[in-house]
Amino acid sequence: MRKLLNSLLLLSLFAPAARAANLEGVDLRTLLPRLPAQPIPLYTAQPEKAGYDWTGLPAYIFTEQERLSDPIVKAIDRTRRTLDVALYNLQLDDAVSALVRAKERGVKVRVIFDGAHVYPEAGKQIKAVIDSGIETRVMNGRGGTGAMHCKYALFDKTLLETGSANWSGFAESFSYENIMFAADPDLVSGYQADYEWMWGQARPAGQPQAAAAKPSAPPSDPTPDVNFNGTMLPDYVFSPRGGTEAAIIRAVDAARASVDLAMFTFTSRNIMESLKRASARGVKVKLLLFEGQKFPFFQEARAGRIELRFKPGRLEKGQMHNKFAVLDGRLLINGSYNWTGTAEDANTENTIFTMAPEYVAPYKAEFEKLSSDVKPE
Repeated sequence: MRKLLNSLLLLSLFAPAARAANLEGVDLRTLLPRLPAQPIPLYTAQPEKAGYDWTGLPAYIFTEQERLSDPIVKAIDRTRRTLDVALYNLQLDDAVSALVRAKERGVKVRVIFDGAHVYPEAGKQIKAVIDSGIETRVMNGRGGTGAMHCKYALFDKTLLETGSANWSGFAESFSYENIMFAADPDLVSGYQADYEWMWGQARPAGQPQAAAAKPSAPPSDPTPDVNFNGTMLPDYVFSPRGGTEAAIIRAVDAARASVDLAMFTFTSRNIMESLKRASARGVKVKLLLFEGQKFPFFQEARAGRIELRFKPGRLEKGQMHNKFAVLDGRLLINGSYNWTGTAEDANTENTIFTMAPEYVAPYKAEFEKLSSDVKPE
């Protein structure tokens, strides 16, 4: 992403880590000590006071190390003009209160929820958003099937938050999850286009028969410029049928050394074939999957010398809910997209491709940490 390094929000992986001196108002931290070979992160001054102030917000968090709700609430509370949120589920009281505060101070707040979490009966937090008068719409996936499975927010059309985590206490306390913040203008404008696309097809809460735009192809990146080993990949890609699976396969086919995958559920035959090709040409392929999901390619993976590990959630009934991959230690793929046919063909989903080391290195370290206490099959 061309402008990413000029607008990263960089903080460390651990909340209690020692902090460096301030640089023009930015609170600095360092990368994990276990990654001495990684380049020193680049830092920039805080945003102009007239714009959205992201000072002190993290570039990423992993929920077993930091609270999910804290940076989300801070990001909402700093919003001045527009706040667009797309959530599969919402169960954080603090986030609901922050959304209502934003509306009350004049921010134009819009929220899209997944249909199955509103009808036939919405949960307490979703109902509170609807009852507050916040503009709220509801949609399913493609053609009324599937799910609105996205998990992202856009703050003042300047800052993006996304990742695997729903805004829920379950994600915060029970599961392994991640979120990331980015202020790259290309990413933000792409996600804004996707939000407008979904908003047109969604219906006002309480009006499931209201008129809506006909299903169409999601927006695409007009200038794919993530150059991974000579293969050009998009900065972002959306589902359904927006080319996510094809972009992942191109990335895997370009990998030369390693593919490290942390995935809640994985059933895509086409992506599995690309991983088998990678392993056959000498790429070290490691899969870390949630133990509660069926994996239909178990025997193929073992025969293809693909390392398999299965991990439970942090607490009973929790999940290993991440959906990220790190390729060659240089490319991060992250978002809401499970590697499944449903995510490709039916759900609305969002995915980011980035080679910015300030993101890639911590996610690589997170994969190694999550894998370290699970034996290979």
